[in-house]
Amino acid sequence: MTRALVLGAALVLALPGGALAYTCPPLPLQERIDQADIVFVGRASGSRSVPGGGVPQRLVTFRVDQQVKGELGDTVEVRMPLRAANGGQQVPLDVAAGILASRSADGWFTTRCGITDPGAVLAEVDEPRGNAVKLAIGILILAAVLGYSIRRMRKQQAGAGGGSLAP
Repeated sequence: MTRALVLGAALVLALPGGALAYTCPPLPLQERIDQADIVFVGRASGSRSVPGGGVPQRLVTFRVDQQVKGELGDTVEVRMPLRAANGGQQVPLDVAAGILASRSADGWFTTRCGITDPGAVLAEVDEPRGNAVKLAIGILILAAVLGYSIRRMRKQQAGAGGGSLAP
């Protein structure tokens, strides 16, 4: 009996810990957003355990603060694994989170890899706005300055006798 315990403990210590853990692929956030079917910033308002084809799951209801990708209503339900070993994560209630989810047979699905900082999601997809307007304003200001300078030079030349240096 003791020999079996020692052998079992040695086997557990010899196994690499990371091999049994759920790991997220090291993809850039923009690539993860591109792969997701829906992306939004929302706040969990409740959850309940649901069966999930051999993997216990939680169905989390989110209030959508801001849609980023996909068509969503004011609330959306997203399935995720219940256990951390399967990619689950506890989502705190009423705390903003960036959610990246994909369509499954039972609705929307994500893992802890699809739960991220809301600011990072919004910064990644937020495009600088107003560049065309800024460019147009800059061109108008440049034209006004050039027009003023040309008119002033013409007045100076007219007042100096046409700008001629001849006696």
